[in-house]
Amino acid sequence: MHEMSIIEALLETVRVELQARPGGRVQTVRVRVGALRLVEPSVLKFCYEAAVRDTPLADSQLEIQQIEASARCDVCSLEFPVEESWFECPRCQSVSARLLKGDELLLTSLEIEEGSSSNLKATNPHVHCHP
Repeated sequence: MHEMSIIEALLETVRVELQARPGGRVQTVRVRVGALRLVEPSVLKFCYEAAVRDTPLADSQLEIQQIEASARCDVCSLEFPVEESWFECPRCQSVSARLLKGDELLLTSLEIEEGSSSNLKATNPHVHCHP
């Protein structure tokens, strides 16, 4: 189950962020997952809940934004939805197309309650989870 390795990588990143905020408590972990990653959201949530049980992250929530895949044809410039890793343009049948979205696996933000009860929303679109 590759979802557990994804969660382990994600939680390592979360722990690093928490080290910079002593006394902080994670409320929400938000991730963006592309359709071509073949990640089952319910399994990902199950793995998250299992991994944070009996830890300081036990009360946190995982929010998953699913991203549909799309590509743009290099020949006719049509943008079209993609359902598999291999695709061809539905207009001109060219196999020369560039994937625009749908392969991402990103930690998009953390909502952390500081020790002083003020909320901090840490957003870093450059943090990637690579199991």
